[in-house]
Amino acid sequence: MSLRILCLAVLAVFLQSAAIAQSVADFYAGRTVTILVGSGAGGATDISARMIGQYLGEFIPGDPTVVVVNMPGGGSVTMSNYVYRSAPRDGTTLGYSLPGILTAQLLEPRRARYDGREFNWVGSVLKYTGIISVMSSAPAVTIDAARATELFIGTTGRGSPAHQFPAIVQALLGLKFRLITGYESSNDVALAMERGEVHGQSSSLQYWAISRPDWLTNGRIVHLLYVGPPDPLGTPGVPYLGDLVTTPEDRAMVDFIEIGSTLGWPLFLPPEVPAERVAALQQAFAELVQDPEFTADFQATVQGRVNPTTGADLTAFVERALRTPASTLAAAKSILGID
Repeated sequence: MSLRILCLAVLAVFLQSAAIAQSVADFYAGRTVTILVGSGAGGATDISARMIGQYLGEFIPGDPTVVVVNMPGGGSVTMSNYVYRSAPRDGTTLGYSLPGILTAQLLEPRRARYDGREFNWVGSVLKYTGIISVMSSAPAVTIDAARATELFIGTTGRGSPAHQFPAIVQALLGLKFRLITGYESSNDVALAMERGEVHGQSSSLQYWAISRPDWLTNGRIVHLLYVGPPDPLGTPGVPYLGDLVTTPEDRAMVDFIEIGSTLGWPLFLPPEVPAERVAALQQAFAELVQDPEFTADFQATVQGRVNPTTGADLTAFVERALRTPASTLAAAKSILGID
């Protein structure tokens, strides 16, 4: 190839790249990007989404306005169904979900009418440490006591880790949990705990730090056990579920529960969004989580260490998670009462 032809080819690639970048900026300039949050207001999911929305627009070409809208229901399945099936596929609508949307797809495909492989994953700011907590006045405040004494545990819906974690723990460890479903958010369950309707709930440590920080310091709640990555907010001595099981089948069930822990609170786009806009939003997210101002503000507000996962890494993880063995899924469905 002659030097002239080579230079022309390089110039063509450069001009094409510049045109794509300009087209993304032109598209987003003056537009509104909506983040749909698959939970009610006031919990860790809602608050972390609003923190992301406050900063994300600064890193998207064209500097669009970013708004956050709540779309609760079914452990974020309602929102995820909408994003997959009905949301505009132009890069102006993103989903932000609870960590349980992959397990919902695996367990209840007739309800979770989406395929996680087809979402365009933008990134996750932090991973999920699930913890089961009860009021210190509850009739049982240890794992051993909960094997003999019934505890009422409030949850949102079966698609949420807040329901799946205590249900599976109950089966693996022989605990006497009665799960009370139908609450809209962790905050609603906390209010029910205050009213004495339920004894406790499964949520994230970040939720308690945001909504009831005094409960973490004044002894009003007690943590029974946790799942997922260790968290500095955790009370020393809280048992980890993985250390309490012994058989390979039970260990596989812990791995299944921890799908949501690894996924964290993901930000994602519908299928078929133009590739250059997906790339622009993934890059915007990568720059966001490296921004010192965002990191400091996020950690101070959400009370959780920024522990990001890139869109590419989420995409690879989703592929692996959705290959969970059929035997593990059958056991989980049996425990959760899913046909």
